[in-house]
Amino acid sequence: MSNELNAAEVVALAKVVTGKRLKEASAELTVGSHDVDFLVQVTGSVKRGEDYEQEIVLKAEPWTMLAAALSHLNGVTVESLVKEALTSDPELVKSIKAEAKDAMARINKPTLTSCNGKVTTKNLKASGLN
Repeated sequence: MSNELNAAEVVALAKVVTGKRLKEASAELTVGSHDVDFLVQVTGSVKRGEDYEQEIVLKAEPWTMLAAALSHLNGVTVESLVKEALTSDPELVKSIKAEAKDAMARINKPTLTSCNGKVTTKNLKASGLN
Protein backbone atom coordinates (compact mmCIF):
# COMPACT_ATOMS: atom_id res chain seq x y z
CA MET A 1 0.00 0.00 0.00
CA SER A 2 1.37 3.41 -1.03
CA ASN A 3 1.52 6.29 1.45
CA GLU A 4 1.36 8.85 -1.36
CA LEU A 5 -1.88 10.85 -1.42
CA ASN A 6 -3.59 11.41 -4.76
CA ALA A 7 -4.74 14.88 -5.88
CA ALA A 8 -8.32 14.49 -4.54
CA GLU A 9 -7.04 13.29 -1.16
CA VAL A 10 -4.64 16.25 -0.87
CA VAL A 11 -7.44 18.72 -1.69
CA ALA A 12 -9.84 17.05 0.77
CA LEU A 13 -7.22 17.08 3.52
CA ALA A 14 -6.44 20.75 2.90
CA LYS A 15 -10.12 21.76 2.95
CA VAL A 16 -11.43 19.62 5.80
CA VAL A 17 -9.90 21.69 8.61
CA THR A 18 -10.06 25.39 7.76
CA GLY A 19 -11.59 28.61 8.94
CA LYS A 20 -12.95 28.75 12.46
CA ARG A 21 -11.70 25.32 13.57
CA LEU A 22 -8.17 26.01 12.33
CA LYS A 23 -8.12 29.37 14.14
CA GLU A 24 -9.38 27.74 17.35
CA ALA A 25 -6.76 24.99 17.18
CA SER A 26 -3.99 27.50 16.53
CA ALA A 27 -5.10 29.55 19.54
CA GLU A 28 -5.27 26.42 21.74
CA LEU A 29 -1.78 25.27 20.78
CA THR A 30 0.69 25.97 23.56
CA VAL A 31 4.09 27.57 23.01
CA GLY A 32 6.81 25.09 22.13
CA SER A 33 7.49 22.20 19.81
CA HIS A 34 4.85 19.49 19.39
CA ASP A 35 5.63 16.07 17.95
CA VAL A 36 2.73 14.52 16.07
CA ASP A 37 2.14 10.99 14.87
CA PHE A 38 -1.48 10.21 14.08
CA LEU A 39 -3.80 8.72 11.50
CA VAL A 40 -6.81 10.54 10.18
CA GLN A 41 -9.75 9.38 8.12
CA VAL A 42 -11.33 11.91 5.77
CA THR A 43 -14.64 11.13 4.10
CA GLY A 44 -16.72 13.11 1.63
CA SER A 45 -16.37 14.09 -2.01
CA VAL A 46 -14.25 16.47 -4.07
CA LYS A 47 -15.42 17.86 -7.40
CA ARG A 48 -13.55 19.94 -9.98
CA GLY A 49 -15.48 21.81 -12.61
CA GLU A 50 -14.50 22.35 -16.23
CA ASP A 51 -11.76 24.83 -17.08
CA TYR A 52 -13.13 28.13 -18.36
CA GLU A 53 -12.10 31.49 -19.75
CA GLN A 54 -12.86 34.76 -18.02
CA GLU A 55 -12.33 38.39 -18.96
CA ILE A 56 -10.10 40.02 -16.36
CA VAL A 57 -10.05 43.80 -16.19
CA LEU A 58 -6.94 45.47 -14.84
CA LYS A 59 -7.84 47.04 -11.51
CA ALA A 60 -6.27 50.22 -10.22
CA GLU A 61 -4.57 50.03 -6.82
CA PRO A 62 -6.68 52.12 -4.38
CA TRP A 63 -3.67 53.75 -2.67
CA THR A 64 -2.21 54.74 -6.06
CA MET A 65 -5.56 56.27 -7.03
CA LEU A 66 -5.66 58.17 -3.73
CA ALA A 67 -2.10 59.45 -4.24
CA ALA A 68 -3.01 60.61 -7.75
CA ALA A 69 -6.13 62.37 -6.47
CA LEU A 70 -4.27 64.07 -3.60
CA SER A 71 -1.57 65.31 -5.97
CA HIS A 72 -4.20 67.35 -7.85
CA LEU A 73 -5.69 69.05 -4.79
CA ASN A 74 -4.58 72.35 -3.26
CA GLY A 75 -4.93 73.26 0.40
CA VAL A 76 -6.72 70.09 1.43
CA THR A 77 -5.13 68.06 4.18
CA VAL A 78 -5.29 64.31 4.55
CA GLU A 79 -6.95 64.80 7.96
CA SER A 80 -9.80 66.83 6.50
CA LEU A 81 -10.31 64.24 3.77
CA VAL A 82 -10.49 61.47 6.37
CA LYS A 83 -13.05 63.47 8.38
CA GLU A 84 -15.13 64.01 5.25
CA ALA A 85 -14.86 60.32 4.30
CA LEU A 86 -16.18 59.29 7.71
CA THR A 87 -19.33 61.33 7.18
CA SER A 88 -19.81 60.75 3.44
CA ASP A 89 -23.19 59.87 2.04
CA PRO A 90 -23.14 56.15 1.04
CA GLU A 91 -25.01 56.97 -2.20
CA LEU A 92 -22.32 59.50 -3.14
CA VAL A 93 -19.63 56.89 -2.52
CA LYS A 94 -21.55 54.37 -4.64
CA SER A 95 -21.86 56.84 -7.54
CA ILE A 96 -18.15 57.75 -7.40
CA LYS A 97 -17.21 54.05 -7.37
CA ALA A 98 -19.38 53.54 -10.45
CA GLU A 99 -17.72 56.48 -12.23
CA ALA A 100 -14.25 55.13 -11.38
CA LYS A 101 -15.24 51.64 -12.59
CA ASP A 102 -16.52 53.09 -15.89
CA ALA A 103 -13.31 55.12 -16.34
CA MET A 104 -11.16 52.03 -15.73
CA ALA A 105 -13.26 50.03 -18.21
CA ARG A 106 -12.72 52.71 -20.89
CA ILE A 107 -8.96 52.82 -20.24
CA ASN A 108 -8.29 49.13 -19.74
CA LYS A 109 -9.38 46.49 -22.17
CA PRO A 110 -10.26 43.15 -20.55
CA THR A 111 -7.82 40.27 -21.00
CA LEU A 112 -9.21 36.83 -21.71
CA THR A 113 -7.63 34.52 -19.15
CA SER A 114 -7.76 30.73 -18.88
CA CYS A 115 -8.85 29.62 -15.40
CA ASN A 116 -8.84 26.21 -13.77
CA GLY A 117 -12.21 24.72 -12.95
CA LYS A 118 -13.54 25.49 -9.48
CA VAL A 119 -12.90 22.86 -6.81
CA THR A 120 -15.75 22.18 -4.41
CA THR A 121 -16.24 19.68 -1.63
CA LYS A 122 -19.29 18.09 -0.11
CA ASN A 123 -19.83 16.50 3.32
CA LEU A 124 -16.14 16.45 4.25
CA LYS A 125 -15.50 15.02 7.71
CA ALA A 126 -12.28 14.13 9.47
CA SER A 127 -11.83 11.81 12.39
CA GLY A 128 -8.76 10.58 14.22
CA LEU A 129 -8.00 6.87 14.18
CA ASN A 130 -6.54 5.09 17.19
